[in-house]
Amino acid sequence: SEFQQLCQQLEQAAVARAASAPPPADMSAKAKRVFEAHDANLTGKLSGRELREALDSMKLDSTSPDAMALLRRFDADGSGTLSLSEFQQLCQQLEQAAVARAASAPPPADMSAKAKRVFEAHDAN
Repeated sequence: SEFQQLCQQLEQAAVARAASAPPPADMSAKAKRVFEAHDANLTGKLSGRELREALDSMKLDSTSPDAMALLRRFDADGSGTLSLSEFQQLCQQLEQAAVARAASAPPPADMSAKAKRVFEAHDAN
């Protein structure tokens, strides 16, 4: 129906806007707080395990092939650790990658069913 198509178009427009938005201004500050909370041994570096835990706590994917490629890219010396500035840059890249994936994903399969339920609930006549 037209209403279902409208809902899908609105969803796609919202995702497209999110994809073109710059990373949140507070990402760097959030990354710093998370970094400090997960640098368990206070070395000023995150080990591989600390890094995965930190990214997971920020709801950033630390297991996808894209994330692994970014980890290798930011760990230039291959030490398996990242400094705070490297971690902040990595978080911004992962956030941007997540937004880009969301923008290219098809609308949820249940969008039409949701749209129909909303329409029927609000169709007064």
